[in-house]
Amino acid sequence: MCTQKQLTCPSLWVHARALHMAVFLIASVLVSPALFAAGNGELNIRDAHAWHDNDGWFLDAQYDIRLSSGAQEALENGVPLVFELRAQIVKTHKWFWDVVEFERTQRRQLQYHALSRSYLVKDIASGSQGVYSQLDDALFAVGLIDALHLTDATLDSKRQYVVRLRGSHDIESLPTPVRLLAYVSSEWDMNSQWYTWPLAR
Repeated sequence: MCTQKQLTCPSLWVHARALHMAVFLIASVLVSPALFAAGNGELNIRDAHAWHDNDGWFLDAQYDIRLSSGAQEALENGVPLVFELRAQIVKTHKWFWDVVEFERTQRRQLQYHALSRSYLVKDIASGSQGVYSQLDDALFAVGLIDALHLTDATLDSKRQYVVRLRGSHDIESLPTPVRLLAYVSSEWDMNSQWYTWPLAR
């Protein structure tokens, strides 16, 4: 049981932290026009290359990410941003619908630490992370795909395949007050179009 003086009690600390964040976010909605302000974010694919060796098919790619003014303000006030980088190998058909044969999704979390004035980039699946002093460097790391293993399967030599890439900001990962803003404001729409090219074999 926790007493009034036991400030390290986990349950009280977690509830207090959650309450503090909720109050801050609601206040931000009321007083901060930057959460709605112009300055659209962008997420585009700068470069991508699929390659093959004895272990299968791999992907190198670089997404360019620019935060909207509202997203950057939320980030700097402690709201983590999650991005999804999706890659597919698709079997194409002349007379039927194309079929997604293999798909891999990378989820990256970007978070700002005010005390150290640094940005933390975390790969959610593997848990690996890096720390950066500049936002541009952190965004570069969020969008970097290096030797992502797509599949070790043998592709049908009689079929044609394409590789497709798409990046998006995961609005569902936002705290509720900010998520509601993101739904109604196009400034938070940081989603790329599908980027497609033939898979050379």
